[in-house]
Amino acid sequence: MLINIIDVGAPNTHAAKNGRSYQSLEVTYKDEQAQTKTKKLMSFSNPSVFNHIKNLGKGDSVNVTTTKDDQGYWQWTAIGGEASASDTASKPAAAGVNRTTGSNYETKEERAARQVYIVRQSSISAAISALTVGAKSSPTADSIIELAKQFETFVFAKEEPKTAANIPELDDLDSDIPY
Repeated sequence: MLINIIDVGAPNTHAAKNGRSYQSLEVTYKDEQAQTKTKKLMSFSNPSVFNHIKNLGKGDSVNVTTTKDDQGYWQWTAIGGEASASDTASKPAAAGVNRTTGSNYETKEERAARQVYIVRQSSISAAISALTVGAKSSPTADSIIELAKQFETFVFAKEEPKTAANIPELDDLDSDIPY
């Protein structure tokens, strides 16, 4: 796996229970999918990898060999040579995998379709709730869908436009002050 070093922390010295000391350091890097990750390395687990990594700096690229240990963790077992410019140039697509060149926003049609799906799902839930309250038997799928379609039709029904024909005049009202 080709990694690009972002930061190598300073080695920290720790005392083990047996009285010996060991070092640890934390490496921040970008993997081949351009994801930023961190890895904690211990001097006793693989000394050659530890010594090689602690001498690297920001912007260095190296090939790391990984294997899964008995506990299921990925361990760095070997470090290949530093990646040459041709190694990193041959993988430009990997660095830009997450890059998008167009818009990620839904189109007007996609938003309208999503709204229909949401209303349909909500209508089915409401129909199931309405048909199960006080029912002596389970509702059928047909009865649920029929009621859900009625709810959906009601939600998407357009209101009758207000025209002069259906708006009462002030003179026709008993009072213009609500009770």
